[in-house]
Amino acid sequence: MNADFLLMKISVNWLKDFLPSFSPDIPSLVDRLTFLGLEVEEVHETVLPDERVLVGRILEVAPHPDADRLRLCMVDTGAAEPLQIVCGAPNVKPEMLVPVATAGACLAVEDGKPFVIKPSKIRGQKSFGMICAADELGLSGDHSGVMELEEACVVGEPFARYLKADTVLEIAVTPNRPDVLSHLGIARELVVSPSDIAMPDAAPVEFSATGSRVEILDGAACSSYAAIVIEGVKVGPSPAWLSARLESIGLRPKNNIVDITNYMLHALGQPMHAFDLHTLEGERVVVRSDIEGEFMALNQQLCRVEKGMPVICDAHRPVAIAGVMGGLDSAVTEESRDILLEVASFSSSPIRRSARLAGISSDSSYRFERGVDPSLTLPAARSAVAMILDLAGGRVAEACHKGEASPPLREVLFRPLKANALLGTDISEASMQAMLERIGFRVLSRTDEGMNIAVPSFRVDVIGEIDLIEEVARLHGYDNITASPRMAATYPIHRSIPEFFPDFLRSIMVALNFREVLTNPLMKREEAELFSDRVVAALNPISEGLEVLRPSLVPGMLKVMAHNIRHGNRDMRLFEVASSFQTVPDDERASSASLDAFSEKEGLVFALSGSRFPRSWNQPTDGIDFYDALGAAQMLLEKLNLLDKSAVNIYNENTVSIDLPLMAGKKSGTVRVGLVQQLQREVLSRFGIEQDVFVAVLDVSVLEAGFTPVVAYEPPSKFPVVQRDLSFILPGGVSVQSLVDLVRESDGLIRNVSVFDVFERQSGGEGERSVALGLDIADYGRTLQDERINDIVLAIGNSAESKLGAVIRQV
Repeated sequence: MNADFLLMKISVNWLKDFLPSFSPDIPSLVDRLTFLGLEVEEVHETVLPDERVLVGRILEVAPHPDADRLRLCMVDTGAAEPLQIVCGAPNVKPEMLVPVATAGACLAVEDGKPFVIKPSKIRGQKSFGMICAADELGLSGDHSGVMELEEACVVGEPFARYLKADTVLEIAVTPNRPDVLSHLGIARELVVSPSDIAMPDAAPVEFSATGSRVEILDGAACSSYAAIVIEGVKVGPSPAWLSARLESIGLRPKNNIVDITNYMLHALGQPMHAFDLHTLEGERVVVRSDIEGEFMALNQQLCRVEKGMPVICDAHRPVAIAGVMGGLDSAVTEESRDILLEVASFSSSPIRRSARLAGISSDSSYRFERGVDPSLTLPAARSAVAMILDLAGGRVAEACHKGEASPPLREVLFRPLKANALLGTDISEASMQAMLERIGFRVLSRTDEGMNIAVPSFRVDVIGEIDLIEEVARLHGYDNITASPRMAATYPIHRSIPEFFPDFLRSIMVALNFREVLTNPLMKREEAELFSDRVVAALNPISEGLEVLRPSLVPGMLKVMAHNIRHGNRDMRLFEVASSFQTVPDDERASSASLDAFSEKEGLVFALSGSRFPRSWNQPTDGIDFYDALGAAQMLLEKLNLLDKSAVNIYNENTVSIDLPLMAGKKSGTVRVGLVQQLQREVLSRFGIEQDVFVAVLDVSVLEAGFTPVVAYEPPSKFPVVQRDLSFILPGGVSVQSLVDLVRESDGLIRNVSVFDVFERQSGGEGERSVALGLDIADYGRTLQDERINDIVLAIGNSAESKLGAVIRQV
């Protein structure tokens, strides 16, 4: 996926927390989100465990006599007798409630194949079931130990009765919509009225603007910072409902405090972090950008802090990169009793720079880089505190806030008449107002021109009137905007050349049954260096994998093909028209200007792989080969009226070049169009491709320069066409194409030259070839006489011998 897009997971059950009356039909929900501009990439429906997976209680745990890592568990599942089960999980203990797959239960394993539980012997001991981890039931990817169930579960009941079926949507979010990077954000898009949204419970916390707990030394990077000290918390596992929420979107629960901060991030879109209060020197935090140092981050990566990076410090040292990631030494653990909860608002640019310098990308940094609602700091803090007090206990000892709690809202003039004029619609002013108010905008006042609209603080992307017009178009539905009957257009009766040649090429490739792809011009350095040693480095790369500009269109195409192959699509005919970039050697530069140090070339690349024909009972199963790629290139040249002019030169059995004669001023010369080749296995393996791939890379500027849109009609001769076959002995090292060109240019009456036989032999250590040519000779004014034909053949023989050393073997 493009790096600019985030695939965000949204749980429908979690969404219902914000929309209590929401009863979605999943296909309709997917369509609705898609038409709102939120493309749903995947839909995952939870499959509940088999009814024979029961709630069980572990009665006894004993060592396995023949295996150190296995244990014998006696488990009560509600049957007359307890079951003996061999288990290797490290966390089994007496009195623990667990899900137990009894005999006959069907489980799904990683490859999707069913696995039926049967009585068995494990290292000599009988086992009559399986105590299950979450991943073995398809509930999450957690395999750290067996699931521990809550005491409310009844022994002997099917475990599925304590679970809710869920549907998880993977939504592609573009960088301009950070407001929908949460369940609350998606809920805002679906409501009829903003008042329909149910917000999480909030604690009645009063924040003080005084005190020494928080100090902001870089107000440009941090506009708002809330610190809440909660004493006497009990850190431990999260309740089942909270763990289930996080697991549904692919997060692994850690402990109740950390899980609550992750919950709030994905519920409300507000990143937050919890520190162990007593690990902070001075038990205070300072937001600053003027310090250097290093600390171990939560991901166990050593982070070096440079001046200019906003960091969270205690009284002496950095303990977190602001808005990116906290430190390992100050993290909340099971021994923590007092915590400091951070809920802050950080500016986008400094966080983006910090994340890049540190080489860390997190859920928090992704949101701060694009814009977090600056008014959400205190409401989110109160909701997090309420949940912490409920799930971990404790009391609020101090709550401090520094900075701006709620910045003033932007006001934008919106003119309904202009909106209708731009969109070609006839939407009423009242309808437009209702649409905008539904998603949080508010009308402040009206003028003769239009409405003054207050932009909600969470819509950081809405700056001007055109953004509001785009919102109206989106909410009205692009499919509901019809072409205006007043729209007039004129079309030229005759057009001698395409208005935009690359688009003309695209239309030809689509007609040749190729599909267009669009790839990122930025890529990894190691991939680029497979194709050129003159790569152009980006001065300010947005991520580690987007460091250099592509020197060739081939690596991007291979990444697309690898992605398709991984997802089961092995038969591909793809193309792209785009630019590639390389540095220019010093001795080839036109001047000392900085731009002359780089070259940009527009090219066409197409690639073929897989089967030649669609899979069908009446089609052969032949695979695509080199001649399919060469044939596609020649068909393209034919569509451009260049095939007869082009020459194919063989490099080796896997590569040929295509050349064209072009006129530059009064000089003519042969110019390379490009190459057609089978890619080497070593290159393909670097992209994870194990099947043959054939590519053609063509220069668009050469194709455009040689393209002749007008085809001259030449009627057939009224007089007989004479055909002659000539066989030549061609010395080694002389190309067949050069012989064909020489024969064609020998006389104006020669209409066509074709090669119909080639025989190679070894003589005196030099490779010689016998090449047979077929000639079509015609005169449009008279019938050819034998004398004239003999003169043509004699001239061909003399010219071939003098210029190429080729000798006519037979006339």
